[in-house]
Amino acid sequence: MDIQTIPNEVREAISVFLVPLQTSRVLNKDAFLRLLKIVEALAQTLKDIESVSKSVLNELYVTIQVMRAEAPYVKGETPTIQEMAGKLEYYFALILRNETPSERVSGVPRVM
Repeated sequence: MDIQTIPNEVREAISVFLVPLQTSRVLNKDAFLRLLKIVEALAQTLKDIESVSKSVLNELYVTIQVMRAEAPYVKGETPTIQEMAGKLEYYFALILRNETPSERVSGVPRVM
């Protein structure tokens, strides 16, 4: 992922996922997986880069908040949407910590 294309790719993926969720209460799991894949690539691209666009971070943060707000209104999908928001928040936190998903292995202690 190119540092110049990150903001547009993130915004596009967020729109494709969130607009149907907000407007017609449709959960598009494939769109979410695409968003998650882009955010994972974003974390990898931003690794060791000190200066990060606040707008991209804000887009992710707001998306998480919107997902949590919309979850109760999508019948039968509330737990799924909450879990998805948790996954996105996990990736968001990794970006803030300057880490990547591949660095976090379940059951293996981190050495600081």
